[in-house]
Amino acid sequence: MSAILAAFVPIWCLGFLGWAASRSGRVPPQAQGVFTWFTFNLAMPAVLFLILSRTDLATIRFGPLAAFAISTVVIGGAMVLLLRGKLHERIVTVMASCYVNAGNLGIPIALYLLNDVTFAISVILFQILIMSPPIFMALGAEKRFTLAPLRTPNLIASGLGLAFAATGLDLPAVVTGTLESLGGAAVPLAVFALGMSLHVPRAELSRPGLLSLVVAVKLVAHPAIAFLVGHFLLRLDQPALFSAVVFAALPSAQNTFVYASAYGRPAGLARDAILVTSLLSLATVPLLALLLQ
Repeated sequence: MSAILAAFVPIWCLGFLGWAASRSGRVPPQAQGVFTWFTFNLAMPAVLFLILSRTDLATIRFGPLAAFAISTVVIGGAMVLLLRGKLHERIVTVMASCYVNAGNLGIPIALYLLNDVTFAISVILFQILIMSPPIFMALGAEKRFTLAPLRTPNLIASGLGLAFAATGLDLPAVVTGTLESLGGAAVPLAVFALGMSLHVPRAELSRPGLLSLVVAVKLVAHPAIAFLVGHFLLRLDQPALFSAVVFAALPSAQNTFVYASAYGRPAGLARDAILVTSLLSLATVPLLALLLQ
């Protein structure tokens, strides 16, 4: 439990600092947009390139990843079909419902519960390479960003990272050090900007009904479907099933907020879903882990 807390507490602290800075009025509101732009266009691509370029592609665990992926597609498809509103609004809701925080929460939780980060990297690959292109295309659809996925820094960096991983090429130490410094700003700036966005009038908060639906889908339906698929359809062994279900139970990723903001889409639901699911998952993730062991 202490390891799980250690993964969550820095995020809460950074978010609180962002909220406090915004509430104090000492940080101009425009800074939130600058932080989001820097995170989306520079810091996150650096992180993704470094992670993927160092990944041994032969270690990807396709069994539990299939259970996680199928449950994610089922959740995403159902939300797109059942919800009303413009496409970009439904896509933000989909992200909040099934795009999990596999990086800065998933990796430490994988180390603590699974003693291995391989599956965390597998989920990151799936979310960046499979989920992100249609998400970016939908978010930019009404702005004529037809080739948006091909021009997105995250996908370009991911493709380059995979190329380096496949060929075994190494960058000079000075370049790697620069990328590490740049990537080190990704999580702090993203969460700080998210915290700034929490200082809003009550009228701008998400609709309680929709937020409750998203939270229930993310923390209950997503892991439940992953369990059903993994146990009954794929017949996974216990460790593989455990991995798939625990990762499906992770809270909404801060990328949901960053992506929506970067494309100029309303990010209020993403902001509120990240906050609520992150708080509640501190109880739900350990509970699921206990039930599955």
